[in-house]
Amino acid sequence: MFECKDVAEEASNYLEGDLPLGKRIGLFFHIVICSCCRAYIQQIRQTIRTVGVVKPREQANVDTQALAEQLRALSKKDS
Repeated sequence: MFECKDVAEEASNYLEGDLPLGKRIGLFFHIVICSCCRAYIQQIRQTIRTVGVVKPREQANVDTQALAEQLRALSKKDS
């Protein structure tokens, strides 16, 4: 029997159809009986749909050097 942690680990593979049949069926039955995992899979599906529709606009005049310096400064603060 599959557990919630299995669904979390294999969610993207499950949604992309990249699992062996036995594992796919096992996860499917767990999702059918577990409302939390069902909601989790639905949220991932919705996120994939949203990201596929909403595309960020890139700005051609982005100062990548300044951005890199800001990221370095932030990472030093977290250390």
